[in-house]
Amino acid sequence: MLEVPEDRGARHRLFKAIDGAFKAGDFAALGAALGGSARWFDERMPFELGLGHPLEYAIYWSPAAFITALLDAGSNPNYEDPAGFPSIIAALSTERPDRLDVIHILLEHGADPNMRGVNDWTPLHYAVSRRDAEAIHLLLLSGADPSLRTRIDDYETPLEGAEEAGFEAGAFLLREAMNSRRG
Repeated sequence: MLEVPEDRGARHRLFKAIDGAFKAGDFAALGAALGGSARWFDERMPFELGLGHPLEYAIYWSPAAFITALLDAGSNPNYEDPAGFPSIIAALSTERPDRLDVIHILLEHGADPNMRGVNDWTPLHYAVSRRDAEAIHLLLLSGADPSLRTRIDDYETPLEGAEEAGFEAGAFLLREAMNSRRG
């Protein structure tokens, strides 16, 4: 396990080395900065640094090719996230211009298209909240279940959320998916 220095300056330098390796997509440098554990790419990073799971941090800050490298090495695309941002929802929450590519990479590597996150939303619920018809389409093609209801708050399906928000493009896609499941 990585020892986090007590000294604030040393801690800052460690954070900068880790953050820089993520942003550069430097697998070897990141492994070294994280202490060189055999499975550093799938272990939560030190709480004191506020970084979470390596894949989650990469989704926000790393090139898509580096996300693929983490997944190919064995990083779990279905990591647990106590803050409610499992991999696909994390990708949906970004402003990355390549976020759909990142979602596709995650799905290709086994990310659960129905994994629950913030507000007990599935990725479809989150895509509706973002009014992201392209993400809804991709998720549906990847097996996301449009009939899942939240288990808290309004107990609604993504379709009900889209209809309530007046998001017709999303509602159309979700209606089509629900109809094709019945037939």
